[in-house]
Amino acid sequence: MSQGIYLGLRAVIATSIGFLVTHASDFSVQPSASLILEGWSLFDGGVETGETSLALLHLGNDFSFGATTQAHIGSFFFSGDNDVDAFTRDFGAYSNPITDSRYILFTAWLQSAFNDSTFKWEQLAADESFFVSETGSLFINANFGAIPIVSANVAAPIFSVRTLGAEHKYNVQQGCLQFGANAGDPGPGDKYDHGFNWSAGGDAGYFLILEKGLEYQLGPERNGVVQSGTYYHTGSFDSFQSSEQSKGMASFYAIVDQAISDTGAGFLRIGHNPDSKRSVVDRYLDIGSAWRLFPNRRHQDLFGIAYSYTRFSDSYTGLERLASNSRSEQVVEFAYSTQIANLWKIQPSPQWIIDPANATEDCLVGGLRFFREF
Repeated sequence: MSQGIYLGLRAVIATSIGFLVTHASDFSVQPSASLILEGWSLFDGGVETGETSLALLHLGNDFSFGATTQAHIGSFFFSGDNDVDAFTRDFGAYSNPITDSRYILFTAWLQSAFNDSTFKWEQLAADESFFVSETGSLFINANFGAIPIVSANVAAPIFSVRTLGAEHKYNVQQGCLQFGANAGDPGPGDKYDHGFNWSAGGDAGYFLILEKGLEYQLGPERNGVVQSGTYYHTGSFDSFQSSEQSKGMASFYAIVDQAISDTGAGFLRIGHNPDSKRSVVDRYLDIGSAWRLFPNRRHQDLFGIAYSYTRFSDSYTGLERLASNSRSEQVVEFAYSTQIANLWKIQPSPQWIIDPANATEDCLVGGLRFFREF
């Protein structure tokens, strides 16, 4: 990081410390933790048979300084095989916790609330607040998390790497408007990156994102939310067609979360990147639904099915010559989340990966997740 960024960070920290000392009498703290344990097997297709396992431990603390000011700090520890496509050779990731990082300061923010808005200084990932589908969060494949027109095309602050930045959320009638600005390069996210290797300005640039959300109701028990957003990354990007390098990359996306009944909901996300000469993914779509099968007896149990479609740009496929000889990769995921003894949740996740980018056969992969919050 440059000296200017260090000085700015020191000023933010000094201001924050002064504020916290002033409001010490209203102070409270709430520690938290969550643990994910997973095992995966390739049943058919891909490039070879294989199994893998992983664990992700997240430790956090929530701080309150009265009714209008909160703070949070969190870190995670990852253990397991991070060679995500060793036997599937897919472009996406079948499991969203997989990371090259081993331990990292992931989130740290201070938030102030006003009459109709909130402002947050942060070291935070954009996929905590933006391009999020509540219904889609059930699914484990990483495509249903950070939307690929972001994750595949720019160095955005998403899991497992994040950058210093700020977010402003303005509540309007029946919705909200939110804006985020972050340093443009979150760092390598490798085992030597512990959360401080981000950079901004110059070729690294800045990551700017704007999203508008609107809440509506189609009838009793049929609430919905539609979100539309765009991002602009000011950094430098290479062309897949020549040696040219130019500034700036933008994409657009839209999300719908819709309650279908009092026991089920559906979601749809679409995204488009118009710059096919420099983008890896130029179009993306996912769609799915989740249902409470036993609402009276086991209301926390959820069953879901989802589909994702990732379309690669002509320039990227022309340069990379993907083994699948296809310009797209598709995923179908089934999920069933249920609670078992001692507050553990268990979730099997069979996935059918169609035309994995670097394999000549479709893949059938299955995983079993255990999850607990403490």
